[in-house]
Amino acid sequence: MGVEQPRATASPPRDPAIDFVRGAGILMIGLDHLEFLCQKLAGDEFINPFLTWIRIGWSGAAEFFVFFSGYLAGIVYLKTLQTHGVGMAWARAAQRSWYIYVVNLLTLCAVLLLLRTPLLASAAVNEASRLSVLMGPEAAEGIAAFLGLRFEPLYFEILSLYIVLLLLVPVVILLARRSAWLVVAISFVLWLAVQVNARHEFAPLLSGTGDLNPLGWQFVFVLGLLGGMHGIFRQLRARFSRELLVIVSGSLLLLALVVKALDRSGWSLPFVGQLDVPGYDKPNLGVLQLLHFLISVVFVMEIVPRSAAAQASLVMRAVSNVGRRSLECFCMSTILVYVMSAILSRSQAFDPLSMLAAGVVIVVGLCLFAPIMDWINAKPWRGPRRFPREGKPRSDVDAAMVRRPV
Repeated sequence: MGVEQPRATASPPRDPAIDFVRGAGILMIGLDHLEFLCQKLAGDEFINPFLTWIRIGWSGAAEFFVFFSGYLAGIVYLKTLQTHGVGMAWARAAQRSWYIYVVNLLTLCAVLLLLRTPLLASAAVNEASRLSVLMGPEAAEGIAAFLGLRFEPLYFEILSLYIVLLLLVPVVILLARRSAWLVVAISFVLWLAVQVNARHEFAPLLSGTGDLNPLGWQFVFVLGLLGGMHGIFRQLRARFSRELLVIVSGSLLLLALVVKALDRSGWSLPFVGQLDVPGYDKPNLGVLQLLHFLISVVFVMEIVPRSAAAQASLVMRAVSNVGRRSLECFCMSTILVYVMSAILSRSQAFDPLSMLAAGVVIVVGLCLFAPIMDWINAKPWRGPRRFPREGKPRSDVDAAMVRRPV
């Protein structure tokens, strides 16, 4: 990763597999978030009906989301730095960070507004998601903490992490252009300190306050950023055959699935006893979780179809659209998760069929929401005038556009 220095050349065409993987990741995040919140509301009798990546291994869709956020940032901001300099790269990072901050805030406002309506009001959801901090007598203090990135309700942690990391991207890229391995070492040491602190608690500053410790999860973002700068998947395909990458990574993932099944089954094995696999720590990005993700991302990027026929299919286009509008769709998934959780909570309908129906609403809703955001982002109002200005003669173009066929 640190051997090949990125050069100021034309950017390679965007890999369509990345949009598909990001889109699939966001859809899975929506299902995982719904399952996690409903499990907290339903208790021990809850049955998870969704088959997402976390169900078949030790890592989940959130790792893909953070990794590819860093991956695309590495490509985009490296190009900006090469063509416009450090100042413009920082300005672009600051503008994007501010945009995410505003969108994250508006998402919270939408959730609070919806959950205050009589149809969706649920004290159980507010308590389980920590939204009650923003609704009680000390709401002003909680809102100030959220605005200062010192407090996040459930599912608002990832974007808060991204807001901060984006501001550091130009510094990381500058340092990585001198030594990518130095950047990896610094990020790894910080991640390792978080893992040690999780066991021995020697530094309170290294402890996370919510369901995602930014000092641990930054390592995935940095690895993605360096991977984007140096075209890590392109380098892997140049050194190893696709078949070898799929067989090796797939075999390791299958082994991880078997180990997880044994670990969660509670069975007692001969000469071993009951398995208790160490290293899984979702809030701090544990060792087992990190290793499983690194293998997973190689496997997934190799099995995603890249043929023109596959990319033209309805499913792949719909999922890729979600990936292209990842920020907006992630925020909409948060809103939909809270809405569906409130509906299920008020009716106490946490059975598998009700959960599946809520999951379908989230997946279909996001797939329909993405093209709408694409259309809005295209700024269609800047196109040719459909109707002439009042009091002025129609131009030939305007007349042709409003003329109705006979």
